[in-house]
Amino acid sequence: MSETSPILWLILAAFAAVMILPSTALAYDREPQKPAIVLAAFGTTDVDALQAILNVENKVKAAFPGYDVHVAFTSNIIRKIWHERANDQKFIKANKIPKEIYNIGNPLTTLALIQENGSRDILVQSLHVTNGSEFDDLNKIVTQLSKIDAFQESKRPFPYLALGSSALGQASKAELERAAGALAPLAAEAKAAGGALLLMGHGNEHLDVKSYRQFEKAMNDMYEAPVFVGLVEGSPELDDVMEGLKKTGVKNVTLAPLMLVAGDHAKNDMAGDEEDSWASILKNAGYEVKIHLQGLGLNDSWADIYIERLRSLESEHVKAARK
Repeated sequence: MSETSPILWLILAAFAAVMILPSTALAYDREPQKPAIVLAAFGTTDVDALQAILNVENKVKAAFPGYDVHVAFTSNIIRKIWHERANDQKFIKANKIPKEIYNIGNPLTTLALIQENGSRDILVQSLHVTNGSEFDDLNKIVTQLSKIDAFQESKRPFPYLALGSSALGQASKAELERAAGALAPLAAEAKAAGGALLLMGHGNEHLDVKSYRQFEKAMNDMYEAPVFVGLVEGSPELDDVMEGLKKTGVKNVTLAPLMLVAGDHAKNDMAGDEEDSWASILKNAGYEVKIHLQGLGLNDSWADIYIERLRSLESEHVKAARK
């Protein structure tokens, strides 16, 4: 059995899913030969937080008018909730949500739906902050699908399929500075208050989190106010950050999520009223805390990072076609 057999089974399952999904899920507004872009995010069930993802989607549509642009969520639980909401007329009436969100698919199913209407070039862009476990799984899917060949070149299901790295995934000096520059308003506010900026990242327990540390360094190199990055999962934890805060002697902390959306982690773990939230712990330790409850996707400068990733993918494709 070949090493690609598991992913081939997933491909078959995804294409089978196309045949049983509701007709509304197949009603993509697309031309048979038009190239496509898939924006892959973990997802959110929070209506307010969703706006961060929709903002990125709208900016990508404006930047790439010649492409069909679709969003995919990697979280099974989040997709299930949106699918259930598709039958909740009260919810639909109360919330102005694009129809595609109610039938949101995972990246694999979304690629299958696009391909079902005709082979075309597809650019997949991760909307993750770092190349963590979610990105790693996405990369494996895209890499394996891109290898599928056919007897006739014109029959290849994915003539060109490529994945753009997360915002901090490539971690070059220029890109870290680009990302740090997007958070200039937060750093300026922390400086004006004579305090520190604390960013809550998600992190993960399985992969290296050095990109967060590199980003923290880039922020501190660029701004005068001390900047700390703490993680929900992995190190540095809040306890580690507070040790650093003590050494600075600051009394004010500007607290903001280093996440695409300001969803459950931001609203509860970071800014919640419970005793174990970051805001409560900092306040109990004597800090004055100002909270910014806005996902990175609502920051146009941060959204532009993903557009730059897509531009690079497009450019690489053009160069390859000329060879």
